[in-house]
Amino acid sequence: MPNDSLSHSCAPSELKPFDLDSSHDHGYTHDHGHAHDHGSSDTCSANELNEEVAAISDVVSSFLYYKTYALNGVIYRRLKYVDELTEHHRAIVSSLGVIDKIKAAENLIRENYKLMLDIVYASSVGSMPDPADDNSTFKVWLKRFFEAREKAGKPHVKDGHMNKLYGTMKLFVRDWSSDGADERRQTYGPLLEALEDEFCDLAPEMRGSVRVLVPGAGLGRLAYEICCRGFSTQGNEFSYFMLFASNYILNKSLKEGQHVVYPYVHQFSNVACVEDQMRAVYIPDALPSNMPFAATAEFSMAAGDFIEVYSADDEKEKWDAILTCFFMDTAKNVLEYLDTIWHALKPGAIWINLGPLLWHFENVEGEFSIEFTRNEFLCLVAKAGFLLDDKKFRESVAVPYTADSKSMLQYTYNAFMCVARKPK
Repeated sequence: MPNDSLSHSCAPSELKPFDLDSSHDHGYTHDHGHAHDHGSSDTCSANELNEEVAAISDVVSSFLYYKTYALNGVIYRRLKYVDELTEHHRAIVSSLGVIDKIKAAENLIRENYKLMLDIVYASSVGSMPDPADDNSTFKVWLKRFFEAREKAGKPHVKDGHMNKLYGTMKLFVRDWSSDGADERRQTYGPLLEALEDEFCDLAPEMRGSVRVLVPGAGLGRLAYEICCRGFSTQGNEFSYFMLFASNYILNKSLKEGQHVVYPYVHQFSNVACVEDQMRAVYIPDALPSNMPFAATAEFSMAAGDFIEVYSADDEKEKWDAILTCFFMDTAKNVLEYLDTIWHALKPGAIWINLGPLLWHFENVEGEFSIEFTRNEFLCLVAKAGFLLDDKKFRESVAVPYTADSKSMLQYTYNAFMCVARKPK
């Protein structure tokens, strides 16, 4: 289990000092708060709550330590290398503007840090001072935060967490910027088309009674797009990196292009020109509060483990459709995912899946994982009782994932898409 993720279905609103505040909303009736709970917090042991607090603290520490980590690893190290060059080579490097480029990157990292602080503050309840109000007060609080971690024997940043934070910045691009529109079209487009085809007889204003679930919702754009088509939609997410970031973009965006991020500033390889590396990305490109069918379609985000949350009795046969995008391979045992999807779907309901099979736990030390080929996976779907729609099966869907369109290196997944139905 990723150590930045919810380990059980306890309500995040029970956790201190950092909390995903259920009161965050857009000033209209459809709540986007991340504290929806599918079980009683009374069922959580003290040990589980302590583990939850520790997981939150680790992720918060990553956001708060971003500037120091990035400056040391990205900026000062490179400036040191330049300084160690011979005088002749240093003069050549300087004449190309490389030193100016590194210093420009330093400034943009500091700008990114402001966004990191805003994201953490948006999900904190009463403990973290507003960094914008009194900088000295915040600095004292920040010093005490890291002193407490040191006293507890915890590192400032856990291994791999900063890469997840860098990845979260790129997810902002994918889900909530105009730069990510083409990737969304390639990835979300086929899913949305299949969903619309299933309910083509219903006008958008009549679809509010159709309940759609999106496990592994990430930053919530796919769930948002589904709701914009008239469906009542719930996104489910497990990772606190995603939950903090989605809470911020969904609940703290008052206008399009309000926030700016420099997601590629840490990337010095496969760069064609300085402008590509330093470019700003403005988010969001669509305002989450502007729902065209807000009077009829509900939109929510639920935090928690997919299996634990949606295998609960009150989730049985509750959903008219489930859409999974780059999600099924996050399972340790995908059969448990299939069981949960079956449990949650109404008889006759549809499940639409698109993604690769990059099994996330395949090489994770201390974790078990069962991996399947695509053909084996499809056999498992059939054995679970689902009826696969052969006409809608797509063997090869070329899709990127958080790709930098201007990079000299491009990765493309040869994903597949399947549409299955739970029999009536």
